[in-house]
Amino acid sequence: MWCYKKDFPDNVLLAFDPSVYTIVCIDPPGYGTSRPPDRKQEVNRCMKDAGFCIKLMEYLHMIPFTVLGWSEGARTAIHVANQGKQHVKSMILLSAASRVDYRGAGIFRGMRNTDQWLPDTKEAYLKFYPEEFVTKQWADLCDVVQQVYDLLGGRFPCDYVLPNLKLPVMVLTGGMDRFCADPKYFGTVLQDCKIETRAYAGHDFYLKHPKWFVEQVAKFLNNSKMHDNK
Repeated sequence: MWCYKKDFPDNVLLAFDPSVYTIVCIDPPGYGTSRPPDRKQEVNRCMKDAGFCIKLMEYLHMIPFTVLGWSEGARTAIHVANQGKQHVKSMILLSAASRVDYRGAGIFRGMRNTDQWLPDTKEAYLKFYPEEFVTKQWADLCDVVQQVYDLLGGRFPCDYVLPNLKLPVMVLTGGMDRFCADPKYFGTVLQDCKIETRAYAGHDFYLKHPKWFVEQVAKFLNNSKMHDNK
């Protein structure tokens, strides 16, 4: 959620060697620089965002590519990999959840009211958006999570396409992430999946440990290249 300048700040992007990596960030419709209009939160929003991501990479003539997404963006990444099978060579999921259980739905319900957030937590978002936007968007997102739990059996739309994906996948997670269920689930539905966990780290582990994050990405991409050359 929110925007790439918040979720992928310079200290993370600059940790990658620019002579090796080209990174393309996107604000999907309704977030960051891709507004107005503001984001409309609904169950299929990540599926719709995927088409914009693929079109952007085609327009930039940067295909094939590796898709990476964090949190809500991880669900979008799954749809990108599914809709753009001919373009996407590998996928990296950060703090990903394609399902929500009773515990997870309860966490979102408990955080729905941003007036109850700690000031420092809210301030991180207010650097990029007016308070009214943060309040409404977060409440609407929490409502979508509740809808998925109540009406869809806890399965986001991206969960249904996971078995279709045959590309190499790496799942990175924080060992103390309370928003995501056991990441081992991805290993049961993805054909080629590597899972790495940063101990004692939370949902934003890659922000707190950028060096570790970059090391994991580099190893995964190098192994994927070796696999492609076989």
